[in-house]
Amino acid sequence: MPLIDIQHLTWWYKKQQPLFNDFSFSLEEKDFCFVMGRSGVGKTTLVKFLMRQLVPPLRTVFHGKDDIARYSDAEVQKYRRRIGVVFQDFKLVDWKNVKQNLSYPLRIRDTGRWKTSWSISERVTKMMHLLWLEQHSKQATPALSWWEKQRVAIGRALINEPEFVIADEPTGNLDRESSKNIADILIESNKLWNTIVFITHDQQLVDYVSAKHAVKVVQID
Repeated sequence: MPLIDIQHLTWWYKKQQPLFNDFSFSLEEKDFCFVMGRSGVGKTTLVKFLMRQLVPPLRTVFHGKDDIARYSDAEVQKYRRRIGVVFQDFKLVDWKNVKQNLSYPLRIRDTGRWKTSWSISERVTKMMHLLWLEQHSKQATPALSWWEKQRVAIGRALINEPEFVIADEPTGNLDRESSKNIADILIESNKLWNTIVFITHDQQLVDYVSAKHAVKVVQID
C-alpha cells in the first residue's frame, strides 16, 4: 500500500483555471520522487495538500488507508509529526544556534523514543557529522551562508527519521555546485532510510540525480 495515494484530484482556486485536473500520484516507501513543473502549475499547492494545510476533496488524498480530508485537528497534528519538511526559506529558529535548531524537533516530540534509544546529543552529533556542520554547532543561524542554512534545514527535517520528507524547492536559491551537494545528501538519506518527495523545476538537477540514483518523476502540467 502506498504511503501517499492521490486519486483523481481536481482542484482550483476561485476564478482560476484548475491547477489539478484528474491528477493522480502515489508515493511508495523508499521512493525518491521528483515532482516537477513550471511556476504556477500547483507544486506549492500539492505540498499544502501533502502537509494537510489545505483540505483536499473527499476520497482524493490518502495516507495509507486514511482519507486525510476526514482527519480531526488532533489527527492532523499526529500526521504532520510523521513528515519532515525542507523549506526553501529554511524556517530556522534564528535565536537558536545550529545544534539547538537540530535538537529542537527531538525536544518537542511528545514521546520518549529518542531518550530511550539514544540521547538527543548523540543523535544531533551524528546529524552534524553527516551534513558537515560540526564546526558550526554553536553558530547563530542568521550568520550562516545559504548553503549552510539549507544543510541545517535538511538535518532538522531528517533528524526524527520521518515517514517521508518533502523537500520544497530546496535548491532554488543555491548555485549549481551547492545544488548538487544538497541532492547528494538526499540521495544518501534515501539509500539509508528516507522516502523523498523533491519539488523542483530544475531539469538539470533531475538529470544529475537520475544519472546516479533510481528516481520517480511526476510532472504537473
